[in-house]
Amino acid sequence: MHFCITDFLADIVENAINAGSQRTELNIVEEEGNITVTVADTGKGMTREEMRRAQDPFYTDGVKHPGRKVGLGLPFLIQTTSMTGGDFAISSTPGKGTNVTFRFDLSHVDTPPPGNFPKTFRQILTLSGDYEMIINRRRGESSYRVCRSEMIETLGELDSAGSQNLLSTYLESLEDEEDS
Repeated sequence: MHFCITDFLADIVENAINAGSQRTELNIVEEEGNITVTVADTGKGMTREEMRRAQDPFYTDGVKHPGRKVGLGLPFLIQTTSMTGGDFAISSTPGKGTNVTFRFDLSHVDTPPPGNFPKTFRQILTLSGDYEMIINRRRGESSYRVCRSEMIETLGELDSAGSQNLLSTYLESLEDEEDS
């Protein structure tokens, strides 16, 4: 279930990695009462028909969740942005990748809470596989950038509890700098 904005973000990024994206760029811009998220991947991409089906809650390819008869990630995102005065857009090219952009009006009473960005970033940076993940985060005048390859180079790996704890501390410090 998607309880906060970071849940939607994590779901889209996981879809990108599962689609074979070798490079996924995540942009999160929070300003003027809105939060806009763009996920651009280099995965397998989708045809128009596949994009249409991906937005249908009664369709799933059965790969990500074997045995499930529905696929609710994008449909929930589309419904939630629509009901809260936000926006949703998707574009895709087979063999080149997919771009998903969504915006939430943070002042709308039914907008989900933002969620824990450092925790979500750690989660998506430590997904298994060989891929590059670039996270660009901006809140007002503050911003930071995190590259998965740089984190691996600095920490040696991202699999152990020790590395994940260091990564969490680093990501939390970046978010704390923005708050000051």
